[in-house]
Amino acid sequence: MTRTKRKIIKFSNYSFCVTLPKKAIDKLGWKKGDDVSVNFDEKSKRINIFKSRGEKTAVQQVSKTTKIADKKSKTKTTAKSIPRLRW
Repeated sequence: MTRTKRKIIKFSNYSFCVTLPKKAIDKLGWKKGDDVSVNFDEKSKRINIFKSRGEKTAVQQVSKTTKIADKKSKTKTTAKSIPRLRW
């Protein structure tokens, strides 16, 4: 794992942005214009970015993962909805 230092840039009155290293984007196979999903975990204070698959939203992906886990564990759980980010 390579760690690089980045600055937070004010993008508008409602959002900020962080640039991602080209080397990392190339290794991930991401391209300009690709859709990505952003997951903010308040508990661990982390932001995760992952490439979106098709038209599914992050909430749908979390729900699908929870259903698969339920089948394996035979317990009933509910997925927390991910708040819509404004951008």
